[in-house]
Amino acid sequence: MLTAQGLGSGLDISGLVNQLVAAERAGSDLQLSRQQSRYTAKFSALGSLKGAIASFDSSLANINSLAQYSKYTAASSDGTVLTTSAGSTAVPNTYQIYTDSLAESHSLASPAVVDPDETAVGTGSITIRFGTTDYNSGTDTYNSFTLNPDKSAATIDIDSSNNTLEGIMGAINDADVGVSASIVNDGSGFRLLLSSDDTGLANSLEIAVDDDDSNDTDTSGLSIFAFNASATNMDQTAAASDAEFRVNGLSVTNDTNVVTEAIPGVTMTLKKTSADPIKLTVAQDMNAITSAINSFVSGYNTFINTANALSAYDAENDIPSALLGDFTLRSIESQISTILRSPVEGFTGDVNSLAELGISTSSSGTLSFDQTQFQEVWDEYPNDVKSLFAALGAPTDADITYDGATSTTLTGNYAVNITTLASYGYHTGAAVLPNFGGGGTLDIDADNDNLTLEIDGITLEEITLTNATYTTGDDLAEELQVQINGTQAMRDANRTITVAYDSGTDSFTINSTVIGSTSAVNVLAVDINTAAELGFSVSNGVDGVDVAGTIDGVVANGAGDLLIAEEGSDSEGLALRIGGTTTGSRGDVNFTRGITSQFEQLFTDLLDEEGALTERIDSYQDRLDDVEERRAEMELRWESVRDRYTRQFNALDTLMSQLQSTSTYLEGQLAALPKPNSTS
Repeated sequence: MLTAQGLGSGLDISGLVNQLVAAERAGSDLQLSRQQSRYTAKFSALGSLKGAIASFDSSLANINSLAQYSKYTAASSDGTVLTTSAGSTAVPNTYQIYTDSLAESHSLASPAVVDPDETAVGTGSITIRFGTTDYNSGTDTYNSFTLNPDKSAATIDIDSSNNTLEGIMGAINDADVGVSASIVNDGSGFRLLLSSDDTGLANSLEIAVDDDDSNDTDTSGLSIFAFNASATNMDQTAAASDAEFRVNGLSVTNDTNVVTEAIPGVTMTLKKTSADPIKLTVAQDMNAITSAINSFVSGYNTFINTANALSAYDAENDIPSALLGDFTLRSIESQISTILRSPVEGFTGDVNSLAELGISTSSSGTLSFDQTQFQEVWDEYPNDVKSLFAALGAPTDADITYDGATSTTLTGNYAVNITTLASYGYHTGAAVLPNFGGGGTLDIDADNDNLTLEIDGITLEEITLTNATYTTGDDLAEELQVQINGTQAMRDANRTITVAYDSGTDSFTINSTVIGSTSAVNVLAVDINTAAELGFSVSNGVDGVDVAGTIDGVVANGAGDLLIAEEGSDSEGLALRIGGTTTGSRGDVNFTRGITSQFEQLFTDLLDEEGALTERIDSYQDRLDDVEERRAEMELRWESVRDRYTRQFNALDTLMSQLQSTSTYLEGQLAALPKPNSTS
């Protein structure tokens, strides 16, 4: 039912009701607004505090990393001739480098054919091996080929589907065996070009064919691609060569133009030859270290400035900041101050405070960094600097390497005792090989050239040895190694093995290069002749084992050569890489947790989603939510009050309207009454 307000009385009922409701709710609205403002200020301030802690935590990333203190720079005086970089094992020094010649790849070209896509060139298989070729292109004299045992061989099948130059090019490139194939028209026809992907004398190509026309060396069929001691049907267009250079006058060769082993920890890339010496300077990368410290100082200053602002008091306007006197902020500041100013537990170095490193505190609580003072300290006590900042384990045994720790590792000195050293899996064949040293030989042919192995739990496809007469055990060992490493399964798993020949027992040993209990070499299948003549029968080899021992008297967990302290012990999470050849007591490891490592531990707890700081922030969010809920409830209540007042005023208005009507009626009636002394 529609009610016209104020018709009877002429009053502004809606305005009166609004004023009455506003007057009644003013007190509760003010209380809720004050609560909301107070809770919002606390919520926002605690959020800012958490953000400042997170920012401080992020600033520690580099200074707490040991790798940051092992960075070096390497500079070349002429980048057009030689570029360089340095790793963590580099040693500061200056060198004179002469670049005499660059490393080159081996390249071969096939005889020309009329049509690369239509002309059939035979079927069979092409086997590519890598090694050192002694070949004179001027006289076309192929003297010898020495197999590179570190490179895998590959056999590529050619049938009627790919027996053109285009097909063979695609098959070789798809095989991804370290050879790039292309086709070039030199005017006489189309020729297949093969080039080793890797430079160096030991990476030249030997091409052998198994031609379906039964002749593997003539100039017809697939044999046109032969380049070996029996046939040189391909033309050598570029000979493989090593790079030749001098370091401070010492002659050095390298199979690539990227040199990584000549100077420990330094990588040189040779760009071109030069008769003039290139100056190569290796130095400690102090910028990496000082940048990390500046980041730490900046992170701390941002935190302390934020904390000061959140706890400040504006005396002039009598306005306190949201966290003035707050116990959470006081507690966090106290914990950070304690870490910053207390000595590192367990550390016994000559430098034991930040002030000695040039990091001082101002009157406002912020830090400043004197890089000149730091450089002087670093030059004399670099290990002390590392221990002051980062978590560090220092083994007394030179063959034990600190690998890391967790947030639960306690500082302390922990004894290390090794009961079992980690080992590699291997398989040793029977002593059936000929006495190569006494002039013996072994013919490998279709009757004794195959073997199926399982390496580190990976089942390999059957390998086939190159058929030839082998006059040394080392040559046959290299052939076996190349064929095993060249299997697709080994390449897919990025695994390798080594094969060693023992002249004392005339036997082979296949060695896994993976250390620990996952390391194993097993023979799965072999025919009778291969077993009899190579010495490998179907059997399991000797599996590798994980390192075993104790840290601080508690049995630790072994994984390969990594020994990790047991959960629940003081040294929990301490990880040590165990080398050497001895068992028993292996000395101690002194583990200290530097300043920034302690900060990271503290911040991990403070920033934890279930930590005390987050719980406080969440509690204020809950209070704000409660205020909103109460505000919503109050709105419903005031709407009810508004409705009640409206009904009451409307009832009053109706009554007044009725009274007004009665008044009008009475006035009319009274007006109609005879007047006194009237004669009518």
